[in-house]
Amino acid sequence: MTMPMDETGYAIPALRPGTTQKVNITSTATSAAAVAATTQVVRIKATVDCHIKFAAGATTGDMLLSGGETEYFAILGGTVISNIRASADGSLFITEMV
Repeated sequence: MTMPMDETGYAIPALRPGTTQKVNITSTATSAAAVAATTQVVRIKATVDCHIKFAAGATTGDMLLSGGETEYFAILGGTVISNIRASADGSLFITEMV
């Protein structure tokens, strides 16, 4: 991956959005499709509070993601991301950053 350069030749630490998955957040753990093998960073946004796990089978004991917040995570290519609601149904958006 090559970073964009500014006018003085310095790298600009920025990524562009790639594929986005929308996954339902419900009372049952739901997994997204595995991200691409080359993906190293994902952007995750939830419409409601939920728990996420970087593997299948999220539980309410996993990391809490607050609804409306946007987080970026370094991951391994091919990772599956799962979620389960904290209290209400909603949507989880997972964007592969390239």
